[in-house]
Amino acid sequence: MRSFNHFLKKNMNAAGLVFLMATSFCFAMFQGGFVSWFIFYSFLPFAAYAMILLFYPLHSITVERNVSKRECQAGETVEMNLTFTRKNRLPLLFLVIEEELPGDMEDSEDSGIYRKALIFPGCKRTISLSYALEGLPRGEHRFQSIRFLIGDFFGLVEKEAIFDSPMNITVFPTYHELDSLYLDQLFNQGQAGPTKKTHREHSVVSGVREYQPGDQLSWINWKATARTSEIMTKEFEVQKNRDVWIILDNQPSISFEESIIAAASFVHSLLKKGIQVGYASTSSSLILPAAAGRNQRRKIFTRLAKERTDETNALADKGRKGNLPANVAVIFIVSDLTREKMELLNAFRTNRGLTMLCMKNPENLLDEEKRVMTTAMTKGIKVSFIEPEQLRFDRTGVMAK
Repeated sequence: MRSFNHFLKKNMNAAGLVFLMATSFCFAMFQGGFVSWFIFYSFLPFAAYAMILLFYPLHSITVERNVSKRECQAGETVEMNLTFTRKNRLPLLFLVIEEELPGDMEDSEDSGIYRKALIFPGCKRTISLSYALEGLPRGEHRFQSIRFLIGDFFGLVEKEAIFDSPMNITVFPTYHELDSLYLDQLFNQGQAGPTKKTHREHSVVSGVREYQPGDQLSWINWKATARTSEIMTKEFEVQKNRDVWIILDNQPSISFEESIIAAASFVHSLLKKGIQVGYASTSSSLILPAAAGRNQRRKIFTRLAKERTDETNALADKGRKGNLPANVAVIFIVSDLTREKMELLNAFRTNRGLTMLCMKNPENLLDEEKRVMTTAMTKGIKVSFIEPEQLRFDRTGVMAK
């Protein structure tokens, strides 16, 4: 249907041009005189140019898209560079370029993203356009196509074409550096154990192995490293598990983005301490195993970038794929306290420490939430709070209850 309308519009434009040229010619023939022929010959170049545009091979233009970086953090700026190459030097009066933005950017009023651009290419064969994507929101954004529009002097002919130029930009959530005092405060109370438990403990060195991302500098065995010409680290016979699992609540909430920022902050800070971190969310049945290093950080941040609100509970016993080890700490980041969420966290009661981290001011709790908190504490679940305002102003104090 769209192609038929385009064909009809093109033929109507051609018929209109022919009609105007025939009318001006007939007027000059029957009227005669200098003025009538001057009008005809003055209109003739513009009509000829418009007729040429009707058959101009706009689809022969090649499009190349480049960005300064395909992965960034929310709020950062990405430079987008577009290069258009055409096969001839036919002068073009103007060229309107329209970027078809991803759906989650369409309604963004403060994004600073320019959707349309008007350029005057003239006889240039290669045309370059650069613009900045400012204040990118968290998510995986897919730029799909670009729309071109050309026309003549009087608007008698307009021709457009759409070019596919797919490119993905992954925008990771922002995070804050959590001070050791705040992490110790979280792990210091309840089932999670004392401050020293936020570090891995070792006793007897049983051998050496190759270096792995996340290993501390103090673990390096320099003699073995010099002998093998490869970085070797100590392997310990007894190594208590200090793994931490972050579970995100995907229930619709006004503080959902703050929950994402809190999860990213904990992941970044814990991995920076050399602690292995795993990840899961209520919207997905897939549990990401605990690991350390930059690769694990990238995996979790990629999951966080794609997270969306969802009312389903995919982490139910019947639905989840895999389970958590029995000796890990679990931090469940929620937007509010409900009995359903408490029971979900209580399903992992075989773990060493359960913490429900609520994105709320404890003074604003409803009566039902207070009862849920009391019940959770009787079941051995520690309830802590982080206010969204603390994350906005880069103050991440944890108020443990």
